[in-house]
Amino acid sequence: MPNISRWGTTDGMRLARTVGKYLRDRTQYTTQEFIDAAERAALEYPDDWVIFYSLGDKYMSIGQLARALTACKRCVELKPNDIRSAYALATAYNMLTRADWASIKPEIEQFVQLLRPPPEAGPFDPDVSKSEAEELGIVIDTAAAQAMRWFERALQLGPDRDGYRQIQQDLHVLYQRYPHLRA
Repeated sequence: MPNISRWGTTDGMRLARTVGKYLRDRTQYTTQEFIDAAERAALEYPDDWVIFYSLGDKYMSIGQLARALTACKRCVELKPNDIRSAYALATAYNMLTRADWASIKPEIEQFVQLLRPPPEAGPFDPDVSKSEAEELGIVIDTAAAQAMRWFERALQLGPDRDGYRQIQQDLHVLYQRYPHLRA
């Protein structure tokens, strides 16, 4: 992930202070334990951006895309001019477009086996994306259009060189897959 996903020491300390106090062991915990702690912290600190950003990331990593989308929308509400907020929301919408991959599921599974993506890349199962989109009541074209919109917004917020390349790559793929949605 490019620098657009990184935060500074201050955000890390706030996360440790808010979410960390709900973790049984701050040095070793599962994704679900982190989510449980962050959800509790979010109730106590409803305006703390870093909690929602972390929740969005963790929800995406386990395929809870509807919850990720809600958390990422909250990031944009709290920090509308932060590139990380725009990129996170774009990514959440983009993950919903994986539902389109259902027709090529065997090819996707082979591709994923070759890549061996890191766990933070999120689940590649198009059925997960499809059921999450249905839960949200979002059609794939809407998810794709929103992903494009928020990636374009992230570009406007001035990413670093690596971030710019990543966002351009994400947009290029979306433009190719959904040419009828290109502005």
